[in-house]
Amino acid sequence: MQKILIDADTGIDDSIAILYALRCPDIRVVGITTGCGNTDAAQAAENTLRLVKMAGVSYPVPVAIGENKPLGGEWEGPVPHIHGKNGVGDVELPPTEQKPLAEHASDFILRQAREQGRDLTIVTLGRMTNLALALEKEPNLPSMVKNVVFMGGTFRHPGNVTPVSEANLFGDPEAADRVFQAGFDLTMVGLDVTMKSRLTSQHLDLLVKYATPGNEEIAAYIRKAMTGRYYPFNRWQNNCLDHCPVHDPSALLYVTDPSLFTTRKARARVECSGQFTRGMVVADFREYPFDAPYLTICVDVDERRAVEKLIAAFTHQETLL
Repeated sequence: MQKILIDADTGIDDSIAILYALRCPDIRVVGITTGCGNTDAAQAAENTLRLVKMAGVSYPVPVAIGENKPLGGEWEGPVPHIHGKNGVGDVELPPTEQKPLAEHASDFILRQAREQGRDLTIVTLGRMTNLALALEKEPNLPSMVKNVVFMGGTFRHPGNVTPVSEANLFGDPEAADRVFQAGFDLTMVGLDVTMKSRLTSQHLDLLVKYATPGNEEIAAYIRKAMTGRYYPFNRWQNNCLDHCPVHDPSALLYVTDPSLFTTRKARARVECSGQFTRGMVVADFREYPFDAPYLTICVDVDERRAVEKLIAAFTHQETLL
């Protein structure tokens, strides 16, 4: 049983990643923290609380709100043309009585690191602001947890905000670079692999058709959110006729099954300036590279197995008759 803490800016693809984690029998989610990005931190927390209710998990999953701006500057605002006004494709999720913790996300991260220790994996699905703030409060955080897996960045694939930068790292490169330098066992699940795994309309139809008891509402939500907002945006941005990339869920897929991915290691930093390079992951493969911790970079993925594993979390029968 893997213990994970998720930090998210809960939009459409974040929500699928969170639901996957909550419904995966090999994972226990010790908590979820939120920040700004796809939507604001408070709305992301509300979305998350409703997802926890819909997932029907048998254990408590606390949710803590974090920063609503990057380390430097101000947040540029939500992206309703991608994730809808509420962050989850304008789908109305079932209400819940659960409230977010009064504790700040960075403090919650530190508390869970102390309580779970080296069993804890931190998974970031948005900007790394909350994790960077936790590091500021406790520089020894990297030695306290097992590892950090993040969705973000790009190695060889073109960026989705600038020619070389992915949205999560571009949104707060100063926070990301602090995390890169801290000494975590750090894995990047970036556009090189998330753009290869595609969730098609056929996959969504099969998800709804074969959803197992307890997953029917989840399957219906995923199809509605995807086809309502996410598909049209990806049709415009990526020429996707009836499919979309599997961004945030790929980070959770790496946690549950690293064999899906091909990786390589490099010393790496995040560029924090530059008119065209802000947010770029700079990996140094020279014989005598610059002085920086090693980063594990996902460079390839078995896309068929990855998507099937994602869908299986909502369609797999524990007992087949």
